[in-house]
Amino acid sequence: MSRQLVLCCEDSLDGIFTAIYDAFVYKKHFTEPYTDSIAIQIGKEGNYRLFAEEINIASDSCKAEKTVWAIQKKLGFSVYRTVFYALCHFEEERASIVLGYLVRAFSTGSRIREYLSDPYVMRVMELSRKVANECNKLYGFLRFRDTGRFLFSKIEPKCNVLPILMEHFLDRYPNENFMIYDEKRCYGVVHAVGAEPFFVTDKSFLADFEEVPDRYEELWKQYFHTMGISERKNEKCQKNLLPKWYRNHMTEFS
Repeated sequence: MSRQLVLCCEDSLDGIFTAIYDAFVYKKHFTEPYTDSIAIQIGKEGNYRLFAEEINIASDSCKAEKTVWAIQKKLGFSVYRTVFYALCHFEEERASIVLGYLVRAFSTGSRIREYLSDPYVMRVMELSRKVANECNKLYGFLRFRDTGRFLFSKIEPKCNVLPILMEHFLDRYPNENFMIYDEKRCYGVVHAVGAEPFFVTDKSFLADFEEVPDRYEELWKQYFHTMGISERKNEKCQKNLLPKWYRNHMTEFS
């Protein structure tokens, strides 16, 4: 029976990339041919494999950076982007799926995305596509409010898309101070003009922002309802184009 390993890491991108780094290290020490015998368990709770050896992996930013660098240099940024998007999905097995994908990618090269008959390749492409679709929706559905000091937005996405949204809005609003907060995962990203963006996990300040009146909110709500044509109202079509879970923090629906 081949050796079975389960690497347990924290639920973060640094934690997952660290586990992927260690997985390739352990893979070299296998005496038998490697056959997807390493799994990565995200978080403390999960479906552990029977008779498998469990190893706790501590997050290491240096190992994570080396993993990212290796993917980008040997496979190209396009493959890295696909992997990064897949890891932002909420699928519990996403780390193991990406590991299987990378094992094949480092053997075949950047053309790995053409091997859609492989279940790992197909699954990674599927996860990546779903994350990209949610990002594309939030590019248009995300709403900022003016707190007087900076722009503030709150979201509750299904996937962990905040790192991707950050890059988009940094490019779109380079001269604006803003913050985007993921209420579902309890962390946010802050951009201050002239400084590097950084992540925050403190939510005690949220109440202060929500109490600050924004005169543009009322103008937008009035415009939204005034311009609506009641005769052409189509709830079913609107739900398809704008699912209800995006509306919780949209000004015109609040």
